Amino acid sequence: MWFLRIIAHKCSHILLFCSVFLYIFLMKKITTRQHAIYSYIKEFILLHKFPPTIREIGEKFGIKSTNGVREALLSLERKGLIKKLSRQARSIELLQSAPSLALAFNVPLIGRIAAGTPILAEENIEGTLAIDKAVLPRSSQIFALRVQGDSMTGDGILNGDLAIIRMQKNAERGQIIAAIIDGDATLKHYYPAENRIELRASNPTYSPIVVSENENFSIAGILAGIIRKC
Repeated sequence: MWFLRIIAHKCSHILLFCSVFLYIFLMKKITTRQHAIYSYIKEFILLHKFPPTIREIGEKFGIKSTNGVREALLSLERKGLIKKLSRQARSIELLQSAPSLALAFNVPLIGRIAAGTPILAEENIEGTLAIDKAVLPRSSQIFALRVQGDSMTGDGILNGDLAIIRMQKNAERGQIIAAIIDGDATLKHYYPAENRIELRASNPTYSPIVVSENENFSIAGILAGIIRKC
């Protein structure tokens, strides 16, 4: 299960983490058909007090092949929304509430950034995360980066986390930014100086990255939150 931990900046050196964890549905977004099937199963159970059969689901959605229904159910099961308890006809159990498609926002997951392309260019996007709008920053200009390594463990940011970034071109001293250096994105504390920029890790075993005026450097945005698989 994935959770979103909202991050708020108390000062330039300290991050306060919200104590409330909010369930979100992410990774491969739920499709309109999958959402409809999930909603049908939920309504069927509420009405009849037991789940529908594969045949009943197929008839409802015009899916002639039982294998087609099984594939749809398997997708919902992989996304943690249902569970098939056995090979019996009525063995579907609901595990989580599916997110409302109207309330979800598809956050692009960015990989390596090709030279000369905008951050949100199609060739830079690895996938999307469907996240409830209520837990996201108000700005619609956001994207996600996958954290690699342990350089930010001092801020509770771990290898494999997904960092939610609010896009902007400037930052305050000490803020955690997504910096782009020669096409590679890195998450570090931002410390500008007169003729250089220092990007500092929060893990003391890492030395600062010093960026000179001649290097290809830009700020992609500032850290707004962290998604972690628990």
